Amino acid sequence: MIDDDDDYELIPFSVVKAEAMKNPEFVAAYAAHKMHKKMVADLKAMRIAESLTQQDIARRTGLKKQNISRLENGVASPTLTTISRYAVALGGTFEFKKLS
Repeated sequence: MIDDDDDYELIPFSVVKAEAMKNPEFVAAYAAHKMHKKMVADLKAMRIAESLTQQDIARRTGLKKQNISRLENGVASPTLTTISRYAVALGGTFEFKKLS
């Protein structure tokens, strides 16, 4: 007996994403994810520009080096407090900016 349900058609990610973007909750979550990734990328870029190591940031924040690595590599989803501690360790801060 042949089961036709075993034939799956691949759907391009762009099609799946376009459909998901019709859902306001998904749109909000997707925007938050992109913002989070940018904040972490900016922190890592500044750390490198300042010639600091992950260990330097760990010492300045009181966090473990492994957690800094996980944060930078997107493995961990840090709290706003952790992101703020990282920013302060670099001599910076984050501020709210309303999008247009």
